[in-house]
Amino acid sequence: MIMGRAADRKPLRTRIREAGGFYQWFNTTLIGLAGPAQVGEGRGTPCHRCGAFKAEHRLVEGELHCPTP
Repeated sequence: MIMGRAADRKPLRTRIREAGGFYQWFNTTLIGLAGPAQVGEGRGTPCHRCGAFKAEHRLVEGELHCPTP
């Protein structure tokens, strides 16, 4: 069964040429497997002092102050 599907496929060299080159073929294949890139930081990075997200902090005179619990 698996061999029947492999026989129907085009050779790898042909598929790479049709995709526009190796980089384009690899990028398309990778996105198909892993999904699209995640953009942005979401809620931000956690603070190394208190563990809260940096978006929750207050900016006072150019310094970040941890939120009060």
